Amino acid sequence: MGFLTRLLFSCLIDADRSNSIAFEHPNQAHLLDYKRPNWQIAIDKIETLYQGFADKAEHSPPNPINEQRNHIAQTCLHAAQSDQGIFTLTVPTGGGKTLASLRFAVQHAKRHNLDRIIYIIPFTSIIEQNAAEVRKILEEEGPKGVFDGQWVLEQHSNLEPDVQTWQSKLIMDNWNAPIVFTTMVQFLESCFGGGTKGVRRLHQLSRAVLIFDEIQTLPMNCYYLFCSALNFLTTHANSSAVLCTATQPVLDNLPIAHNGSLNSATEIIGERTQLHTLFDTLQRVDIHDHTKNPQDLDGLTNYVNHNFAQFSSTLVIVNTKTWASQLYQKLSDTVPENELYHLSTSQCARHRKDLLDQIRNRLKQGLPTLVISTQLIEAGVDVSFRSVVRFLAGLDSIAQAAGRCNRHGEMRDDQDKPVKGQVFIVRPESENLSKLPTIAQGKAIMSNILSQWAHNAYGDVHLLHPDIMQQFFHHYYQTEHGIKEMAYPIKDSKGKSVGTETLYNWLSSNNTNPLTNNNNAQRHQAEQFPQLWQSFMDAGRTFKAIDAPTKAIIVPYLEEGRHLISALYNTSVSDSHFYQLVHDAQQYSINVFPFMLDKLMDENAIHQVRDTGILTLSETFYDAQMGLNIAGDGKLDFMDFGM
Repeated sequence: MGFLTRLLFSCLIDADRSNSIAFEHPNQAHLLDYKRPNWQIAIDKIETLYQGFADKAEHSPPNPINEQRNHIAQTCLHAAQSDQGIFTLTVPTGGGKTLASLRFAVQHAKRHNLDRIIYIIPFTSIIEQNAAEVRKILEEEGPKGVFDGQWVLEQHSNLEPDVQTWQSKLIMDNWNAPIVFTTMVQFLESCFGGGTKGVRRLHQLSRAVLIFDEIQTLPMNCYYLFCSALNFLTTHANSSAVLCTATQPVLDNLPIAHNGSLNSATEIIGERTQLHTLFDTLQRVDIHDHTKNPQDLDGLTNYVNHNFAQFSSTLVIVNTKTWASQLYQKLSDTVPENELYHLSTSQCARHRKDLLDQIRNRLKQGLPTLVISTQLIEAGVDVSFRSVVRFLAGLDSIAQAAGRCNRHGEMRDDQDKPVKGQVFIVRPESENLSKLPTIAQGKAIMSNILSQWAHNAYGDVHLLHPDIMQQFFHHYYQTEHGIKEMAYPIKDSKGKSVGTETLYNWLSSNNTNPLTNNNNAQRHQAEQFPQLWQSFMDAGRTFKAIDAPTKAIIVPYLEEGRHLISALYNTSVSDSHFYQLVHDAQQYSINVFPFMLDKLMDENAIHQVRDTGILTLSETFYDAQMGLNIAGDGKLDFMDFGM
């Protein structure tokens, strides 16, 4: 009843906002129009693409990886004709699940006459890549590579303020498109967040195909909330959901029985034996455990230099921005500038896209390329290195890192025979994970798994075998941290749990709240309608999809970013193209934590676009290599933020 009430509230809020826009700004009213697309048009374009793949394969040497990708896509095609419900798509990294899930989604949407497809992606960093892939298939490309935009809507970040003005309410996106790309944060805020800016979109999750990419990145404190929401949407709101990943979490068997779990899901790939065969066929890397001797910054710099000298194509993935910055700076003393790259969420999406384009181009040409990145590169970023060095983390992270190595099975020896990529797990001597407890827990469990693996406890199976992955998640869920976190415990300002209260309980029976008198069990027996006992307002105030909430800031990256900022300041909200400017600015935004925002405001580095709540950054505080520069002096700031 609680989620149904929120869904009805969503319809009311969206109707109110839409009518206000149409009345106040009639020249923007057309942006609110929506008509269910002809899914057959999308189906025809996708099937033409797959026919092209088949024609090419007929005239090419056998390729086991492409054969498995084709098998995955064909399985998705057949599964799309199934009844609605919850599906899992468990595919090794590089298995082509983005296109395969799209094939499923358009077929399933037509089969059940659904309104839209929504891709829920963990990080803003890969929205543009995935959306561009779909655009190239479905939309017409115009001058200067601009697509017509009739099919795909991207929501890179949340540019709206926490406390909204009337103008900022009017310029919000409401997912009014056939195919929407958004983030897990936005999905969760729409389902459980306070205020009206997120809930406005909630009703768009009904009559939809919901594709959750890299579902293993779901925040642990949202597990029960997420499962309950998805159960409702797929049971009562005529939606279907697909949980995609190479490292499928065990959401249908969570430890606290009375909180429930995810309803039974259908694995698209098939039975467990078929899953094992698929993973064995797509095994493209060897994994080496080099964690026994932790190393400091100098030691790891030497280690990476040696690896790069050997492979000339190396990706290093670290757990924190601090390590990424320090290691990049240290390596810049020995590695030529044009061969060394840094990637983190301190850079806006457009900045990262430009860097990734350069990286892919160098890799394609076989040029020496060394990349230092945070874990943002692990989720769906299509790059392939000969070697990957991964700081110790959970097995799910190790598997995702391995997916950036020999991704397409392209590596060959001097006799043109296939060889495997090389993945190395290392341990830094010191690492501040105090603000990243999930990574810290995964790291501890992974240490035990590596110890057992070294003693052949798992037999002759690969470290990334699905059975070991399942065991990792079972251990992960049974930790004290995991059991406490899954129901979203209520915490004080210092992050300490307050008794046994959970946000999950506040939004369900709320039976531990002394101010309620929940007698719905008796009312049900008496065939009476239930009463609403949920603490909606308190839950909305408490809920944050990520532990440390962030604020979006538009940055002056390149001339285009500076032009967009200038245009926003010189354009009235009532102008017909202001809405488009806000949309375009999303790829030039970064998300900063509150203490960073306070520091930037103290430095007078942040400015607001009139009373819209949209924030912009001064030029001197954005670095061409590293992105956000809190010092504003052109020098990198090595403050340890524990991230």
